[in-house]
Amino acid sequence: MDPTSQTIRQQFQRYYLEPARRITGPQAMANREFGFLLFKEKFMVRHRAFRTSEQLLGAIRDLVPAHVYFSTARYKEPTAAMEEKGWEGADLVFDIDADHLDTECKPTHDNWKCKGCGNVGRGSAPKICPSCKNDRFDEQTWLCEKCLHQAKEETVKLLDMLYSDFAVDPSDLRIFFSGHRGYHIHVYSDELRTLGEEERREFADYMTAQGLDPQLHGLLERPIEGVRILEGPAMGQPGWRGRIVKGVFDMLGGDLEKLGLQPGHVKVLKEFDRNEIFRKPVWSLFKGVDLATWKDLVSKSVENAKIDTVVTTDVHRLIRLPGTLNGHTGLLAVEVQSERLDDFDPFTESTAFTESMKVHVKEAPRFRLGTEHHGPFHDESVTLPAAAAMLLLCKRRAEPAT
Repeated sequence: MDPTSQTIRQQFQRYYLEPARRITGPQAMANREFGFLLFKEKFMVRHRAFRTSEQLLGAIRDLVPAHVYFSTARYKEPTAAMEEKGWEGADLVFDIDADHLDTECKPTHDNWKCKGCGNVGRGSAPKICPSCKNDRFDEQTWLCEKCLHQAKEETVKLLDMLYSDFAVDPSDLRIFFSGHRGYHIHVYSDELRTLGEEERREFADYMTAQGLDPQLHGLLERPIEGVRILEGPAMGQPGWRGRIVKGVFDMLGGDLEKLGLQPGHVKVLKEFDRNEIFRKPVWSLFKGVDLATWKDLVSKSVENAKIDTVVTTDVHRLIRLPGTLNGHTGLLAVEVQSERLDDFDPFTESTAFTESMKVHVKEAPRFRLGTEHHGPFHDESVTLPAAAAMLLLCKRRAEPAT
């Protein structure tokens, strides 16, 4: 194990061994599978089960893992091989991560290096290297306030969809900050627990607007007295009808030249008072903008949920356990009460380490933890609050100072 990993593990061990430390297990804990990703060689210990939170904490103290996970599924025999566990249902889970969001700040703090040719770049890694067409990269990411603010906005959007479109009872739902770059939403509804992969895929497709056809939501042409009139949904209607109109309203207030429209269409849209959208029938007021063009505009303007669909559809998923340390940051995964989501500050409320540490920072942007700002740093040894030093160590932006 390298010196940086050794230092992180030692600090994690000290945290978990504190006499007052408590870990709360999930609902139906005895029926869950638990997994632990260890520091040494990133080895995964899984197919473990615990009846009490005390037993679980004992295992964490013994193993000192970098990451602790539990299954979204409930099993008759959680310690058995996968095909023998006896699946009894799974929570419906949504993962919103800044990695999947196109945030403008990424080029300022993220970078990548091609494993094939060594080509480097800033921001998110491309799908394939522009130089050698290789698809494998070493990526260095960061978490900043802009990233997590946008992740929170996406979480609020998803909650609205769950409440309004699917009538999910807020008492059946819990929200967690992952301790890194996003949020997890767990739905414990008895009605949804037995959904299979295909049903969950339908759920994910609805949230992400996959296959959204505006004509099925009221956007169509009708012949009225020999004239074809374009009709459509109205602002404030439930579900995707209302979202389609809101997307168009927001689009009309943006840069229309970037939409790839014909000059005539851009002129019509620019001259239109978008507040007219609040009265009916709005769609026929856009002279010369036909149904095909509107369908294209809707696809570009509609606000869909930005979720990791693989997490939602996986009925055997292992997901991070709240109350445990995230090995990518040294921050805690914590529950966030829905009424406090707007005010929740992950850079204050998820810190775990106190005192101070000396580290040698290779390169790091300016960042905030708690009320203090740190950096930027470049090839220098500094003494920092332990939470800040651990963040830099876990992100591999620093090494233990000798």
